[in-house]
Amino acid sequence: MSNLHIQLSEIDRFVGRYALGHESGQGSNHFLRIKVVGGVLTIEQAKVIAEISEKYGRGYLEVTTRHDIQLHWIRDEDSIKIFEKLEGVGLYTDMCGQHYPRAGYGDVRNITTCPFTGILDGELFETYTIVRETVQFFTGKKEYLNLPRKFKIGITSCPNNCIRPEVNDLALIAVKKGHELGFTPFIGGSLGYPPILAEPLNIFIPLNDTLKFIKAVIEIYNQHGFRERKSISRFKWLVKELGTEKIRELIEEYMNKSFQIFNSKCLNISWRDHDTILREKNHGLYSLTVPTFTGLLSVYQFKEIISISEQYSNEVRVSPSQKLIIPHIPEGELDKVRLKLKKINLDPDQPPIKYMVRACPSNFCGKAIKSSKDNAYSLMDYLEEELGEQFKKLKIWIAISGCPNGCAQHIIADIGLQNVVVRKNGQSIPCFNIYVRGRSSKLSQLLLKNVPQDLVNEVVRDIIKTFINSGYESFNEFAEELLRGRYTYDGGVV
Repeated sequence: MSNLHIQLSEIDRFVGRYALGHESGQGSNHFLRIKVVGGVLTIEQAKVIAEISEKYGRGYLEVTTRHDIQLHWIRDEDSIKIFEKLEGVGLYTDMCGQHYPRAGYGDVRNITTCPFTGILDGELFETYTIVRETVQFFTGKKEYLNLPRKFKIGITSCPNNCIRPEVNDLALIAVKKGHELGFTPFIGGSLGYPPILAEPLNIFIPLNDTLKFIKAVIEIYNQHGFRERKSISRFKWLVKELGTEKIRELIEEYMNKSFQIFNSKCLNISWRDHDTILREKNHGLYSLTVPTFTGLLSVYQFKEIISISEQYSNEVRVSPSQKLIIPHIPEGELDKVRLKLKKINLDPDQPPIKYMVRACPSNFCGKAIKSSKDNAYSLMDYLEEELGEQFKKLKIWIAISGCPNGCAQHIIADIGLQNVVVRKNGQSIPCFNIYVRGRSSKLSQLLLKNVPQDLVNEVVRDIIKTFINSGYESFNEFAEELLRGRYTYDGGVV
């Protein structure tokens, strides 16, 4: 057999389970987006990721908003060796079909769930098992690798609803009907333009039917989704066209089953984040969230986290808030772990506003003039200097995205910044649209448009200062008044 045939055979072995994504920034042509199923990464898996980052990705890692770990500067000629290493420890990648200019090439993306599932006190039941089963079912199946577009799923039993379930194409929220456990589904969410939250189907899915139901929804999307234009091919457009009742009828027809009614209005789906230190339901054990700034990590830091985690369990957890989590720490060991993290510049006691900030890797995808993560560093340094002691007390979620796709989820943040480019007098001026989230909607609303990049830090400072002086305890309550025009700004808008 020729070397070409051997090479093609090796590549075919990985088709459908592994892929490199295409990008065009920082000298990187390919990225590797590794799925961490259910947010649970074994120590062995973590060590392999560290090895790949060190050997092939310049020792650089990013934690994403879907439990993924992303590496850059991956050469296509190294892909087979990398895929073999991932396969050896049971890790897979997203298929990353966003590079294709037309509809199609969509896959089921990594499923988000509460990163504390199984150890969280107050959850109705653990969701890791169904997440793992679902990911395993869809991974590598060719019939699900050409969906109209990517398909995102969130499955949660978390009382905090920390994953913001309604931002997904399909959200399954754990409920109890009578004595039976199961889920009630929401469909058609998406944060890409135009952003929309998933709508309830108002039905009850018994736990044993969960995977069958997910499969039915994706089959409906695959058969009926729009493929004419990429811009209208996400599932939300099919939901808008057919309506939730018709979608429900199609699902029941496909499954040959009618579902019981479940009134979703009885649910309290408020969104809250977990504390940095979380007491686990197993007495005396705690989970500590590592405050990776916008998900950035050096391989040295990652190895140190692995080493710390290995002392207490066989896992590191990955949060969809661009963070890592060290679980199962005895109470008496917490101070020791915090000190070790401080020594590698990952201080768990840093101000909440700094800990909460998110930013996308726009410097790699080429959709923004400047790195969103660099913008986040600049903004936090500026606010810390300008606000002084007040900075340390602020619990405001700021998110910075390089384009309307909203990878940093700026459209649901307390303050969201979206990079735009404005043409003026024949010149391209880098600017930001600024969004704030009031209490009346889970989606942030546009406050200021086309704020020049060199002024945006000052404008955000003025917004926060006005909030501090407003007398409101909640930023979202203040933002509601702000959006009504009670407070105004001269933001230097172009």
